[in-house]
Amino acid sequence: MERRSFLRTVPLAAGAGCLGGGSDVVVNVQRDVDVRPHTGWTKRIPDISDGAISYIARADSRFDVYFFDESTIGAYWRFIDGGSPDEQPAGDRRIGMRAVRTDEGVYEARTEDGGRQPIEGGGPHYFVVDHSNYRSRGVTEVGEDAGPVSVFVDLTVTDRQLL
Repeated sequence: MERRSFLRTVPLAAGAGCLGGGSDVVVNVQRDVDVRPHTGWTKRIPDISDGAISYIARADSRFDVYFFDESTIGAYWRFIDGGSPDEQPAGDRRIGMRAVRTDEGVYEARTEDGGRQPIEGGGPHYFVVDHSNYRSRGVTEVGEDAGPVSVFVDLTVTDRQLL
């Protein structure tokens, strides 16, 4: 129970007071999301120009974060629906990443230094917390008997890149 409390409070404390300078928050998520095996949790980000994203995602198990645009999300959804898309685009790798194990023993993915990352190109965009074998290159990482992963997501999207 103490670990769950830690997962919830650390990202909130780290992000407190970071917004300002006239940026409007367009998307704000601070909650646990349960991701079943071989699926992903998706949050649609509206089309904003000159926007920025900041996130920290933490869990007790491995997961990936992808940030797709309208032209690449379809391949991901086809894969999740059991299809075999010709390509498996990685999305924007400046934003998306594989969660890494921290010194505290939890898995974490985040924007660089926990700060804002510019969103490039027109939208909408899709922030995905993934618990599947997408882009695993034939290696089964999420087995048939895998359970769901509970990921605490602290996600903020603003309509301006600068503070």
